[in-house]
Amino acid sequence: MTNTDNIQIGEQIRYYRNKNGISQETLALIANVNPAYVGQIERGLKSPTINTLKKLSSALGIDLATLFSPIPNTEEHLSEIRKHETEKIMLSINRLNDSELILLSQLITDIINFRKLP
Repeated sequence: MTNTDNIQIGEQIRYYRNKNGISQETLALIANVNPAYVGQIERGLKSPTINTLKKLSSALGIDLATLFSPIPNTEEHLSEIRKHETEKIMLSINRLNDSELILLSQLITDIINFRKLP
């Protein structure tokens, strides 16, 4: 028996959207939902209605119940995303000059410190 108490709908939607290789904007267009709203749902800032969840699951090609089921191999999926995103970041960093690198470092520090706020 799996524990579904901590399933985050936004994470589920992002997982299936990425699995389908579509952007938030494309998902929103297919589901007839505001693109900004899709982003807010994925980040856990908004709680969608059942009607919106039906639209999104249909647009993702999955049934509504799937959004409430644990994602298979979540840890493996997240590590692949982390690896891919880290590679993209490193490629971008290598293109920066010294002053841009210093600014980026300050920005990252600010983001990390912001996350620590209550």
